[in-house]
Amino acid sequence: MQNEILELYKLIQNKNIEKAYSITKKHYSNNKNNKDIIKILAYLHIQKTQYDAAIRVLNEFYNDNSEEKDFDYFINMGVCHKANEDYEKSLMMYEQAIKINPDSHMCYTVPAEIYLKLRDFKKAMEFLDTALDKMKIIGEETINFPNTIKLKTEVYVALNKDKENENMLLEILKGKFHPDIFYLLSIVNSKLIDDALLDTAERQLEEYDKKYENKLDRFWYVHPLYFGLAIFYNQRNKQKSEKFYELGNKEIMSSLRYNSFEYQTDIVNIMDSYSKNFLDKKQIIDETEGGSNFFILGTPRSGTTLIESFIASNNEVTSGGELLSARNLISDFVKNLNNQSTEEFMEHFRRTYLNRTDFLRGKHKNIVDKLPDNFLYIGFLFKLLPKTKIIRTFRDPWDVAVSMFKQRYVTNIPYSASFFNIGVFMANFEAINVFWNKILEEKNDLLDIRYEELVEDPENHQKKIYEFLNINSDFDESRRKSFFSQTASIRQIGSNIHKKSVKKEEFLAHKNEFFESIHMQRGYWEKRGIVSKNSDFFGYKLS
Repeated sequence: MQNEILELYKLIQNKNIEKAYSITKKHYSNNKNNKDIIKILAYLHIQKTQYDAAIRVLNEFYNDNSEEKDFDYFINMGVCHKANEDYEKSLMMYEQAIKINPDSHMCYTVPAEIYLKLRDFKKAMEFLDTALDKMKIIGEETINFPNTIKLKTEVYVALNKDKENENMLLEILKGKFHPDIFYLLSIVNSKLIDDALLDTAERQLEEYDKKYENKLDRFWYVHPLYFGLAIFYNQRNKQKSEKFYELGNKEIMSSLRYNSFEYQTDIVNIMDSYSKNFLDKKQIIDETEGGSNFFILGTPRSGTTLIESFIASNNEVTSGGELLSARNLISDFVKNLNNQSTEEFMEHFRRTYLNRTDFLRGKHKNIVDKLPDNFLYIGFLFKLLPKTKIIRTFRDPWDVAVSMFKQRYVTNIPYSASFFNIGVFMANFEAINVFWNKILEEKNDLLDIRYEELVEDPENHQKKIYEFLNINSDFDESRRKSFFSQTASIRQIGSNIHKKSVKKEEFLAHKNEFFESIHMQRGYWEKRGIVSKNSDFFGYKLS
């Protein structure tokens, strides 16, 4: 068996994850008590983002062999629980890992992410500094180094330590050029990129473009340089900036297997599942559930982060950021992955989601979940959490498209890499929201906000939002300006609210393609009777 295990390690080292996974599953079916095979299978599940499967594999063995629990077990379980947003469980696993091997840098980065989520920024910084110190002892950079620096950048932003942040990034680039660090510097302060560093970045891009063909290698070396250079040139040479954005997004498109039309199938399934399982379902269990939970949702780049900063700038509400739990739990039910009855699912959702958000909420009265994608599940959320309140955002479709195209989302919002795909997405966004508007009898707990009106009159909108959410604490504008959000909007909240992002005049060569794709996809929903042919887009003209 040792030869087979060595062969699997070689496949993993060569990034041949799918082949390693297929072979490991076969070995596992005949060797369920082989700890090495179990560790490899769990690792591969994690690489494929199959966290529940990894937990099952580990528990099946270690529950009967608790004395075998070692460093790898606690690290892998910690990673899985963190990915599932079971942050309390994850921290417990890392505590055990530190006891076993306190000198491993692997013990500190993930807990730092969790403390960042808990908004304990000082503790997050302590863990990151420890992780980086442990990496230095090794004497070589690990694959986790860029991600650790990215996290430290975010903590510096949260602590309003811009100078320390800039100095750290410049010092790293002075010692050795890193594509991801260059990209981070472009976001933090592109004015610090001098001619010498710019020349290095452009030469490295040319070299990496020829050298790397593997998609994963290009993700690490080529993608960040395209977007970093695009950001650098944004205020200096618009034509050159747009060119780099287009090249960067072309790279993303070539490395992803994204089919925009699968999204429409998902939406049909969501509509059907709700109509079948929830439409006439009376509330069960406790009808007061969700009273401490708010949601902000809409398209990405539609003002959700700005609204989040309003809501969390008082003593009553904390922000959980963009939580995946609600979306993932409901999505699993719609796909029948768990084969649960509706009642079982409702109980499971409430127990799981509320436990996770209560941990993040801490001593605060309320918590806000700001995942834009939750617009897919508005009806579900009201049934599952009867006392919740939801704010839905809208923004001019073209402004949304341009803003999304200029973000390096890569995997979490894959449609953002193509104006055609963004257009298809916008038509699908319209369809599911029109569906919810027709289905929901009472809309007293749903507040719609248009981005353009928000930035035109932020003071009155702040008061309107607080009244809607029954927030009695005083709003603090200084807290809003210093509010930290772990999103693409990280550098945009600290300034005064402005109207510069209204009526964008960029990437105009793609504008017809964008609107044509909206109308094309809209035709599908017109045939299904969801949208009307001549209607506007929630008050916006589609032209």
